[in-house]
Amino acid sequence: MEDQENNSNEFIKTKEEKKKVKGSYITGIIGAIIGGLIATVPWVLMYVYGNMMLSALAIIIAAGEFYGYKLFRGKMTKALPAIIMILSVLIVALTTFVVIPAILLHNNGLTVSMDTMKLLYSDSEFIDGITRDGLISVVFTLLGASAITANIKRKMKNGQTENIDLGNAEEIEKAKNSAIEKVKPIFEKYNAVEKENGILKDDLNAEINEKPEVKEALSYLKSLGIVKKSKGRFYYSQEAEGKQTLEKRKKKSKIITIVVAIIFVLVIVGNFAYVQYENMKPVQVSDEVVSFEVSKNWEEFTNYYQSGWSYTNYINTPEPKVDEEIEEGDYSKYPAYLNVGYNEIDDSKFKTIQDIKDTMQESIESSEEKPSIYEDEIVKSSKGYDCLKIKIVFNENPAQVEYIYYMVNGNLLASIDAYSFNLDDDAELQKTVSKIADSFEWVN
Repeated sequence: MEDQENNSNEFIKTKEEKKKVKGSYITGIIGAIIGGLIATVPWVLMYVYGNMMLSALAIIIAAGEFYGYKLFRGKMTKALPAIIMILSVLIVALTTFVVIPAILLHNNGLTVSMDTMKLLYSDSEFIDGITRDGLISVVFTLLGASAITANIKRKMKNGQTENIDLGNAEEIEKAKNSAIEKVKPIFEKYNAVEKENGILKDDLNAEINEKPEVKEALSYLKSLGIVKKSKGRFYYSQEAEGKQTLEKRKKKSKIITIVVAIIFVLVIVGNFAYVQYENMKPVQVSDEVVSFEVSKNWEEFTNYYQSGWSYTNYINTPEPKVDEEIEEGDYSKYPAYLNVGYNEIDDSKFKTIQDIKDTMQESIESSEEKPSIYEDEIVKSSKGYDCLKIKIVFNENPAQVEYIYYMVNGNLLASIDAYSFNLDDDAELQKTVSKIADSFEWVN
């Protein structure tokens, strides 16, 4: 009869406790997702600009989820660790397979879209690399999230269901002292407080058998390095206990945090600067006759000249989608074009740069379609070559801006020609052609 009454009271107590648990799984999960996504920022920055993954950052993701769950008043029940673990894996998978590839596309000057993502994932080398990194990310996430969920489980086991926190220095000190009270007397009983005089595993197990709270306290002290193992025996390190004072833990924690933060910032800034430098560094182009540098923003395509190179670049014109059809004559969809090449001069009157200038002026004057702007000037390039600079602008039918630079070397005539049907590309075209001209060099 008494047992029935106890069981009934226990049932009523459990039911009342469940009623006391406030919050909502839905709002909590929403908060956890938001917190987790925010906490992935260091992970993404380290991966994209640092070209590495740190397992410690996975702990931050799980912690971000926990605080997001708590902030959005999620229900604090035994389901929380599972929610944190599952969301951690999902968020890291989303970040690794979607967010990071999108950032890589953007950093390479490509429009982020379903089409460009499909093209990226059609590259077998990329798939192999991202799959490998994805598996490593999941492993790191499981390890990092388990550290958070283990802490949550421990507190729930101790009866905490409301106002759970991941712990601070004062709480850690309190937990440590509580564990010492349960465990230290066992080691003192066997005089196992020195490395030379430990306690056998069987004897230790006999002392903590059927005492789950003592077993848990023992595991906690092992993680703090207070209970140690030497030559198959366990002993209690009083020296380690003394080192684990609250103030020392606080000081050590602050120093480690500051050092890690400084290293993290230096790595991110350094790698970001390096990536930016690599992206800005021009490509060296050469053959047995000429050499020049061209910006990576210009994408090479089929040669326009018999001896030369051709490029395109969507400067101020939106790049059309992969499957988008462009009507013939729709110049608003065309990119800017760049052609660098050289040819042998057959006509004896093209011997100097002045000859080229006079011929171009005659050609413009005799042309039926005269440009709105025609400007020319002979200057010296950075390499010391005579260079004829020409700017041509048509304001309509269709609108077009073009820069042509000519350089003569004996019976060879080199030209750097950039044009666009978008007049807003004017400044970029001039800068591009000027840089190529300054880097241009006759090899022979």
